[in-house]
Amino acid sequence: MWRWFKNLLGLGPGVPRITARQAQEKLRAGAVMIDVRTPLERKMSKIPGSQGMPLAELAKRWESLPKDKPILCQCENGSRSQQAAEFLASKGLDVYNLAGGISAWQAAGLPVKKGDIQR
Repeated sequence: MWRWFKNLLGLGPGVPRITARQAQEKLRAGAVMIDVRTPLERKMSKIPGSQGMPLAELAKRWESLPKDKPILCQCENGSRSQQAAEFLASKGLDVYNLAGGISAWQAAGLPVKKGDIQR
């Protein structure tokens, strides 16, 4: 509730939301994409080249991320990755949220690696 209220007032860290095509361009330019979904979700499907860093582990592992490259946060639909992006922005990283997550990535016709687990 507090996060919602802070966002409503514009008091949270400003994190740009980008489209799947914009994210693809940033990746081509050297950005790093982190997938904040659970390991099970990543086994079902993932964006090739993305690094798994579950939201629950982000606070412990964020310092392993490069400080000199943009970080793209991604989840299933964009809500968990927004939380991750806000956290990383508060740490001073150059960060973006993939609007719509892997669902938007797939809808844009971009490559997704499918796993063995059935939905």
